[in-house]
Amino acid sequence: MEETKKSPNKGLLVLLIILVLGAFAYVIVLQSRLTREKKESAEIQVLLEDQKVSLEEDLTQLKNEFGLLQTNNDSMKLLAADQQQKIEQLLQVQADNFQKIKMYQKELSTLRGVLKSYIAQVDSLNTRNVQLVSEKAVLSTQLAQEKMQTQQLSEEKQQLSTTVQKAQALMISPVNTHGETSRASETDRVRRIEKLKTCFTVRANQIAEAGERVFYVVIKLPGGKVLTNVSSATFFADGREHIFTSRRVIDYQNKDVEVCVFSEAADQLIAGTYTVEVYADGYKLGDASFELR
Repeated sequence: MEETKKSPNKGLLVLLIILVLGAFAYVIVLQSRLTREKKESAEIQVLLEDQKVSLEEDLTQLKNEFGLLQTNNDSMKLLAADQQQKIEQLLQVQADNFQKIKMYQKELSTLRGVLKSYIAQVDSLNTRNVQLVSEKAVLSTQLAQEKMQTQQLSEEKQQLSTTVQKAQALMISPVNTHGETSRASETDRVRRIEKLKTCFTVRANQIAEAGERVFYVVIKLPGGKVLTNVSSATFFADGREHIFTSRRVIDYQNKDVEVCVFSEAADQLIAGTYTVEVYADGYKLGDASFELR
C-alpha cells in the first residue's frame, strides 16, 4: 500500500522538474533573442545616425553651393535664397527612423537636381553677360569711331566753310592815305591839311556776293588814339567792337572798284607816324602807315 502511494508522487515530481527545466530553457532562449534584437536595434540606430549625419553634411554642402552661385540676376539670387531656406528647414527635422531618412534622401536628390538646373542657368546668363559686354565694347568702339568721323567731318566742313568764306571775302590793293589842302592838293604838313584821303581798289571776285558794302577806315594818331569826331562811331569786326574814323558805302558788282574815303578831323592832327586800317564784312582787309609833319 505504501509503494502504491509513493509512485504517483514521484511521477508528479518528475513532471514538475521537466516543466521547470522547460521554462528555464524558454527563458534562456527568450533572453537570448531579446539580447540579439537589442543588439540589432542598436546597430540599426547607429546606421540611421550615420546616414543622418552624412545627409546633413550633404545638405549643408548643398546649401553652401547654392550660396556660391555667381550671378547678377536678381531672380536667380532670390531662387537660390529660397532653396537655402528650404534646406535650413529640412535640417531641423529629427530624422530618427527609416521613413524620415528616406524623405531626407529624396529631398537631397531633388535639391541636387535644382542646383544643377540653376548652375546651367547661371552659366547661360554669365555667358550672355560676357557676350553683352563684348557687344557693348564693340558698340563703344564703333560709336567712338563714328564720333571721331563725325568730328572729322565737322572739322572738314568748318575748314571748307572757312575756305569758302575766305574765297568769298573781298580783297583790296595796298592802302594809301595822305593829307589834302582846301584846294585838294596833297600835303604832309599838319597846319595845311584840311582832310585826310584814304584810297584803295576793291579787287574783282566772282565768288563774292554782289551788292552794297560798307567800308570802315580807322586812322590812329601817333599815340594810338583813333581819330574821330563821333564818340559813338563803332562797328564790329574780328569778333570785337572798333571805333572808326570814317566810312563809305559802295555798290560792289564783282569788278574792280576804286574807293576813296575822306576823313574830316584836321583839328586833331599832330606831327608823327599814323596808321590806317580798312575793314569790311567783319574783317580787316588792309593797313598802312604814313607820316605827317
